[in-house]
Amino acid sequence: MLPRSLARSKGALGFALTLCSCGAKPSAEPAPAGPATAVPQAAGETAPPVVTPPPPEPTAIENDASRAAHLHVQTRAAGSALPARDDVPYQPIERAKAALQHFHTALRELEGGRDADGKVRVLVYGSSSVAVDRYTGYLRGYLQQRFGDGGIGFVAAAPLWRWHRHNEVALTSTKGWSTEHAQKKTTHLGGHLGLLGAATYAKRKRSSTIIRGGTPESFTDYTDSDRVTLHYLEQPKGGRFTVELGDRKLRTVPTRGNAVVAKQLEVPKRDGPLPPLHVVLQGDGEVALLGASFERDEPGVVVDALGIGGTRAANMLAWDEPEWATAVAARTADLWVLAYGANECIDEDEDIEVYRNNLQRVLLRLHTAAPDASCVLVGPVDFPVQDPETQLWGPRARLSQIIEIQRELAGTQGCGFFDTRAWMGGEGSMDRWVVAELAKADHLHFTKLGYLHLGRVLADALMYDLDAG
Repeated sequence: MLPRSLARSKGALGFALTLCSCGAKPSAEPAPAGPATAVPQAAGETAPPVVTPPPPEPTAIENDASRAAHLHVQTRAAGSALPARDDVPYQPIERAKAALQHFHTALRELEGGRDADGKVRVLVYGSSSVAVDRYTGYLRGYLQQRFGDGGIGFVAAAPLWRWHRHNEVALTSTKGWSTEHAQKKTTHLGGHLGLLGAATYAKRKRSSTIIRGGTPESFTDYTDSDRVTLHYLEQPKGGRFTVELGDRKLRTVPTRGNAVVAKQLEVPKRDGPLPPLHVVLQGDGEVALLGASFERDEPGVVVDALGIGGTRAANMLAWDEPEWATAVAARTADLWVLAYGANECIDEDEDIEVYRNNLQRVLLRLHTAAPDASCVLVGPVDFPVQDPETQLWGPRARLSQIIEIQRELAGTQGCGFFDTRAWMGGEGSMDRWVVAELAKADHLHFTKLGYLHLGRVLADALMYDLDAG
């Protein structure tokens, strides 16, 4: 295999999905028309106006591989193929061909057995829409079905909140754990939040957390994981924890050190299915967990869903940059996506230029940490504001400003842009989505069905230029 630096040197900078409704294959171009023949007109007659037909609507490219991948994901997630519907059409990613060049090259190298490490990794940063791992889960299942299952990827080590969900693993923990991320008003860990930007910590003896597989809608099997890495903080006054796989105690890990440093533990496993991963505190100091990663030895795609509910892109600026950049570089990402904006549109007391400057700084950090990766910005949904007296929903002016800034900066930074609001139908479309049960009554979050359609369309948009050849 070629080294990654040679195999992917032509990558562009840059990404933080159905069977029935993907659209038909592009038809062959019609035969060239013959030369026009002038038709004599009687004196005084007015020539009829020339009507130019509108350009055809863009459609996804279908092939056997894409159809099989969509059917696999939809059957697993919804029980059958998603019915075709006109209100969730295909929409392309703007400037996708240039922005996704490295990602597409990496997928071709993977297919051809020439990828340096046998993995194509995707990092998806965002707020609650990413945290619920619905459309990112669709992307994971679709890409792994087409290009190989590289494993689950990076997950939190303990639930970050009561409704915490990951499509491939189930997380449970005892009482006594606290969650930290940059959107919280008070901080305890000083920005040392690892790849995800969130940590869980506890100190009580026998406080524990368990990661296991077997969720009903999983696309990749937890028990097939070959390499397990636990990420934690070494810190002054740190305590010890034990690591267990099933009923087998592996080792006790001390976390006390002179400074706060991110550490990793490669968890040894025996042959056979991977048992649940169990972390148990000894009660002699605080233990802070940053997450865990699960990968297979087989070549394939890995999608890390790095979402934190209620957050903004600017929260990333509060993370310890050297520590975070090291974690990103270790993932050797081929594509990253940034999916924020809805929460920022309620920050009316913040000047819009502050938002622009913060987003620009975030993009610079990502480009610096993953200089070869492709990138896409996924814009916010149509998020209207409700009149407290009439209870009617109306447009937010700041939302339009945020979308245009994202589009502009995506263009200047070499990234693609997916306009989610335009895909929904434009300003005011959220009402229709709620009625159609594609979005929830809060007019912000999609339903499971809505997220599955978003995953479907994004998968097709990501693959368009690759499948076009």
